[in-house]
This record gives sequence, structure tokens and C-alpha cells, in this order.
Amino acid sequence: MPLSALPAHVLLVDDQPANLLALEAVLDSLGVNLVRAMSGTEALAHVEQQDFAAVLLDVRMPGMDGFEVAREIRRRPRSQSTPILFVTAGDDPDEAMKSAYALGAVDFLAKPLRSEVIKAKVGVFVDLYRSKEELRASRDERLRLATEASGLGVWVWEPDGDQVTWEHSWLADMMGISRSEPPPNAERFRNEFIHLDDREEFRDAARNTLRTGAPFFFQGRIHRKSDGALRWLELRGRLQPAYGARPRQVIGTAMDITEQKLFQQRLQANEERYRTLFESIDEGFCLIQMLRDPRGVAHDYRFLEANEAFSMHTGLRDVVGRTICELVPGHETHWFEIYDKVARGGEAVRFVEEAKAMGRWFDVYAARLGGPGSDRVAVLFTDITARLKAEQDLRRLADELAQADRHKTEFLATLAHELRNPLAPLSNGLHLMRLSAGKAEVVERTRQMMERQVQHMVHLVDDLLDVARISTGKVELRRERVDLKDVVATAVETSASLIEAGQHRLTVTLPEEAMAMDADPTRLAQVVSNLLNNAAKYTPTGGAISLTVRHAGEQAELTVTDTGIGIPAEAITQVFQMFAQVGRAPGQGGLGIGLSLVRSLVELHGGSVAVASPGSGLGSSFTVRLPLLETGVATGAARPASARPAGEARNLRVLVVDDNVDAAESLGVLLELEGHATRIAHDGTQGLALAREMEPDIVFLDIGLPDLSGYEVAQRMRALPALHRTFLVALTGWGTKEDRARSRESGFDRHLTKPAGLAAVEQLLREAADRQAAPSQQLESDPN
Repeated sequence: MPLSALPAHVLLVDDQPANLLALEAVLDSLGVNLVRAMSGTEALAHVEQQDFAAVLLDVRMPGMDGFEVAREIRRRPRSQSTPILFVTAGDDPDEAMKSAYALGAVDFLAKPLRSEVIKAKVGVFVDLYRSKEELRASRDERLRLATEASGLGVWVWEPDGDQVTWEHSWLADMMGISRSEPPPNAERFRNEFIHLDDREEFRDAARNTLRTGAPFFFQGRIHRKSDGALRWLELRGRLQPAYGARPRQVIGTAMDITEQKLFQQRLQANEERYRTLFESIDEGFCLIQMLRDPRGVAHDYRFLEANEAFSMHTGLRDVVGRTICELVPGHETHWFEIYDKVARGGEAVRFVEEAKAMGRWFDVYAARLGGPGSDRVAVLFTDITARLKAEQDLRRLADELAQADRHKTEFLATLAHELRNPLAPLSNGLHLMRLSAGKAEVVERTRQMMERQVQHMVHLVDDLLDVARISTGKVELRRERVDLKDVVATAVETSASLIEAGQHRLTVTLPEEAMAMDADPTRLAQVVSNLLNNAAKYTPTGGAISLTVRHAGEQAELTVTDTGIGIPAEAITQVFQMFAQVGRAPGQGGLGIGLSLVRSLVELHGGSVAVASPGSGLGSSFTVRLPLLETGVATGAARPASARPAGEARNLRVLVVDDNVDAAESLGVLLELEGHATRIAHDGTQGLALAREMEPDIVFLDIGLPDLSGYEVAQRMRALPALHRTFLVALTGWGTKEDRARSRESGFDRHLTKPAGLAAVEQLLREAADRQAAPSQQLESDPN
């Protein structure tokens, strides 16, 4: 039977029917039975009933989350090795990933999922499952043929119901009964077939197996029903505990040992037990003979026997008859001393030792075989190299996690400090404005101070968002043909206030010729500005900062040098790591993510960044290398300015819908001060009612509302003919490409991320005024 024809089941666990439907569509072509579960309880019920090739498990579910379900799956013997693939759309994939792998997950898939990736990964586990099933079927068939060839009968006894199943052809020949006759249960077999003198031994063997779980073994005489002849029968079995709906069973074999009993009964039985044990154990096993020199000193040993697992644990093959020194030249002599001591003293030993010449560690049990004077040693061992390496890795990982936890704690403390810094003057500013309502000069100074502090907070949040976007691959560079000198000019202007505040001397050296490159000018200016800010921050008052740009072959080389505090040699490799400044210069402020952001943005542009410092107190130098365009190479043209004339953004009807009362009220007051008729709603239902009543020219609509989502409110507004010309603006804290696409699909004209700057709001008001002034037939949707 081909692998693809073997049945296989895949369990899909997600509380969202749409997600289950999507997974079924992707995996349908694998030819497997896809089993749905919409809760952890339902998933565990399926796992109890059948085996699965793989489990796709959503992390976030009501009731039992994905991690709890995975933990329960691993506790069940039937599913301890079932592959689990976690699926999540969480905000913190790194932490979730650690938890997933700690529970034994084989993979971690973050949404949005790619169909070809998930199909390929699940396909691997389906193929592996089918291969195992094929191997199991082949093994069962070989066992059947082997039992037929050897004259063995196979039997299964369910003691709780005293039901016995026999291999009928063997039973008929051995016991002289018809093949159509039902097999006897255990009680009937004992009373009608077993010799009277052997019945007690049979009963005791059965009771011992059921009481202790020891293997079942019985040798005794039976009466053959057809002619009353006595035959010797050997029964062997093992107790299989109850599993799911299956009751406990004793599964075993039966053998007619009449001939063996007549000639060499006991010897043959002992040899059979030894062979079965020798070949079936997972541990490596060998029988060695010590070799000694004329002085009686052990210098080698010869392999007399070795089982199949021996090669798996040592990597050595065809060892019987050969010595260890032939197989592993340079094998350490202390091994000979250990085994020689066992052979001479007769005392078994258990030890863990490294075989350096083999590059492995072994857990060994050695015992002498035979009486005093024997030089043969039986060795049972396991290769534990991987286990020891895993333990070392776990210890290293624990150290790394502890260090990461310390960094996180330090970062959170720094973040709290940095956020409190602007909050204090903001709070003081509010008191000043309240107390100085009639003093225009004080109010103005206070307002300017508060604007600076708000911008500082926005800058902190923007840096954090940039790092998050880069780490999740959600940053899009808006490339265009730019001159690096123009980018530098923008960055210098941005950093000027910080440099002036530190009373630093800034020297800028630029080449005369243009330095054209294909880049995102905003992101590139952010790189240069961060380097300048970093130099200004870590340079004592009155220091010197230089910015030099030059050609370096086909690249531009930009270097920022300062006379600041410098970097110790042991920390030079860590400066670009996240939060690297935490603990180094806490008094300087900042979150320690600026340089990490620089490296990420430079690498996105195909460049590199390096740092050099003579040491503490001797300044630092950061060098950025970026690819230049060849002369005459055309790239995407710079974005054209909007051809739309600025409209009169006065006397508009404005609706603000936001469940954050302070945010809505403050925006409403600003709009009213600008002369607009403004209404405010704090949920989607109220917003729809006001929209029908006032027919607004523009709506600022929050996405996360308590009753209806902003997407649903926008769709309902677009369905109203009276709101056809209304300008809809999504007001939200989410600003990824996917968020903007969803806003556009829901009918929004623009997507504005919080906090909304006054300039951005005024621009949107002008666009709304343009729409209202434009003829109806000229209206068209803007693609955000």
C-alpha cells in the first residue's frame, strides 16, 4: 500500500470557525482526515479516542488556552510524542515561543500564516506518521509469519472478563479441537485442558502477573482433546495496562515444547530467555574478555558478543572477535583497569565515564560473568553524550534567560524613569496654567514646555514601535532617489537643539559632488539623527562632535565622532544590542534602543554600521556604510506633491467617536476653537445616531469601541446615502500595513495613528473641505 493511501488524522484546535475553515482549505490536499475542535476540552476528548499525525493548536482560546491544552496532551501516554504546532497572533511572539518550546512543541507559527509553509510543515509530520504506520504493519506481518514458521501460537487474555483470543490454526493442531469451536476462556482452559498437577502453577502465574505486573510464564502439560495425549505447553505473556476504552490485557505466545522437554528442556528455555533479552533491550550490551600481558596487567579486551543496540550507542560495527584497541586506537587505559577490577574482584560497578578517543560519554553497568577466575565481563551501557550536552545547553540557556530577565527589569525601570521625566513637568504645567490664567507670558512659556515634553514622550513611543516593527519584519522602506547630503542636512537640523543644549561644537564635512542613493529619506535621516543625538548625550558639556561624509568606492561612508565618555573594550561588542546603555550610563537618559534601531535601519538599506573607541573617557566613532547609485541610474521618482489646492477648512460639521472621554473631549475643544461645529460620541451606536442626525462633513472614528468596532461603524456609515460624501478618518493606536489595509477595506478615507498631531488633523480637515467643495461626479476614494 503506498504511503499516501494510509489513513492519517490531523487535529485542528481553534475557537474561531473561520480559522478552522482556512486551515482545512490549506491542508485538504494532503489527503488526511481533518478533525475539528473549538475548545481545549473537545481537543482532549479527540486525543483520548485516536492517534493524530499532528496537532495544530491555537494559543489564545477561552477557557483552557493553548499552553494548558498542550500540557494536558503531553500528560497522556497515547499522545506524549504527538507533534504539536502552535499557532498564534499574539503581541509578544518571543515569550510565547519560549513557552511553546518548553512544552515540547515542534514548531511555532505566527499569524498571518502562509499556506505553503503550513502545508509543507504539516505534510512532513503526516509523512512521518504514515511511515511509522507502514513500518508497524510490516512488523506485525513479519511477526505473524515468524510465529507460523516457528510453531508459536499468539493469545490475548482479558482477565477482567476472562475472555481469551487464540490463533486458531495453532490451537486446533496443539489442543486437538475444531477450528470452528470457540476458544476456551482461562477458567475452562485451566480446568479442562491443563494437567491436574500443573493447574495450581498456572493459577499462581496468572495471579502474580495481575498483582505485580511481572511477565507471565507457564510450562506445563495439557490433555489434547482429540486423543487425550499429553503435550508440553509453554505460555509467555506481558500485562498491558488499560488504555482509553481498551481493558487491561495479557498478551503472549504459546509453544508446543514437547520435543524440547524430552531432550533439552531447561537449557533451551534458558537460552531463549537470554536471546530475547539480549536482542530486545534498548541499551547497548556486550560480553568482553580481558586480555593481559605476561605480567598480568590488562591492556585490551576482546568482544565476544554484542547486541544490535551496541552499534547505535558506540558507532562501532562488526565488533565480535575484535579488540577495542583495533577498533579505537588510543582508547584510554583506565577503561581496562575498571573492567579488570570487576573481573578479578567479582563486584559489579555502575559508573559514568568519558571515552575521549570515541568522543562520547557513557553510563555503564559492568558485572563479571562466571565464577572466580573468569575473565569475562558483561557490560550494559548507554550513550549519554546528547543528554549531557542538552544539560549544558539548558544551563547556558538558563544563564541567558536570567541575564535577559535582568536586562528586562533594568529596561522597565529605565522606561518608567523616562516616562516620569516628562509627566512631572506636564503635571506642573497644568497647575501653572490654572494659576496663571491671566498671565499670557507664563501660559505661553508653559505651553511651549508642555509641547516639548509631549514630543519627548512621542519620540520614546515611536522608538519602541520602530523596534517592534523591525523585529517582526513590518517596516516598509519608502525608497526614492535621494542625495545623502540633503538627508544629513535634515538630520543636523533635527538634532541641533540637543547639540546646542550641550554647548557642543559640531563640524560637518561633506563632499562637493552629489551622493545619490536609493533610500527612504525619513528613515535615513533617523539613522543620522540618532547617531548625533547619541554623541550629544554621551559627551560632557562643551565637547566636540564631527560628522564626515565621503566616497568609499561604490559606497558612502558616514562617520560621527565625539569626545565623549567612550566605550570600554569589554562592552564594544554590545553597543548595538537592545537596551545596551542600561546600566552603563543611566544618568544620560534614553531607553538604550537608539543604536539598535540604527543598525536595523542601516541593514534594511543594505549597509553596515561599526563602532570604535580607544576606551573609557576617550570618545567614540560610529561609521555607517551605505550603497550608492551608479551615475545615471534611475530609481523610483520622488513623490509628487499633492496637486489638490488647499481647501477652506472652516465651518465643517465634525463628529468625533472615541470611548476615551478625555481624548474625545480635548479633540472636540480644539476643533470648536478652530470654528467647526463638533459633536462627540463615546460608542459606535451613539456615533451612528449622531451621524444620521447631523450628516457630518468629516468623522474622526476610533477603532476600539466598547460595543461595535470602528470597522463595523464605518461600513454602516458608508451604507447611508446621506453620508456618501462624508470624509471618514480612522483614529487608532495601530498603524501597521495590515491595519491600514483593513481600514481602507472598511470604507475609511484616511488612517491616523494616535496621538494625532494638530498639523495632521488640520490637513485632514482641508481634505474634507476639498471633498465637500468638489462636484459630486469628481469624488473618488483615496487609497490612504
